[in-house]
Amino acid sequence: MGLGRAFLWDLIELKRSGALNGAKKIVEIGEQQIADNLMIAPELPEAYRLFDCRVPPVLEPVGANNFTHSAPDSLPFWMALGLERTAIDIEGQALKLDLNRDQVPSSIRGTFDFVVNAGTTEHIANQANAFEIVHDLTRVGGVMYHEVPAGGMIDHGLIAYQPRFFHLLSQFNDYELLFLRFTAWSSSPIPDYLQDPEHGEKSVMDCSLRVALRRRSKKPFVCPLDVRSFSQVASLANRATAKIKSIFRR
Repeated sequence: MGLGRAFLWDLIELKRSGALNGAKKIVEIGEQQIADNLMIAPELPEAYRLFDCRVPPVLEPVGANNFTHSAPDSLPFWMALGLERTAIDIEGQALKLDLNRDQVPSSIRGTFDFVVNAGTTEHIANQANAFEIVHDLTRVGGVMYHEVPAGGMIDHGLIAYQPRFFHLLSQFNDYELLFLRFTAWSSSPIPDYLQDPEHGEKSVMDCSLRVALRRRSKKPFVCPLDVRSFSQVASLANRATAKIKSIFRR
């Protein structure tokens, strides 16, 4: 997805609320680019003001069709905000880390103030490992941000997320849920090979979730399980944490 205007709205809110006070180190899950709608957003000067940016970067729109090949890297944007950016990816100049199977190196575990997943984890089959990496990168008190598909976007990535996933993720891992937002953007055509020629719809609404979570403890990551009550969730989470601790004691 890259960093767009909706991300800018959320960044401004996180800064205004104090959630990013003192933040210095950011890591992107997937090396990000800057979308045109962020570059021309009327809110952009407010973001620069909040982060005490004296010299804003020069960002030139490239057109939506040219985003992948021509949109600028996010590094100058983060530098202008006074943040030290690291990116993890499997290509480019980023720190090489495979979200499907790798673990966070001990040298950077729990060191980041702000972890940004702006449309990357939906391309990963091993969701448990991907979200464990996000967890392990984040320091206690740090913020995890996710902007991910919630419907539509046919054949974009492997996963579309439900709000319940993030509620359970928070419950199992004792995260503070700062906000959870659902947005319907616009309709897109359903590919011909998926259409029911007699009864099916021709298009579908593209939707996304925007989520901010704060890590509150040093507990190891627990993969959520969908159960019927939050009391069951708490019980399962506690049992899973106790089991992990017993493994480490051996």
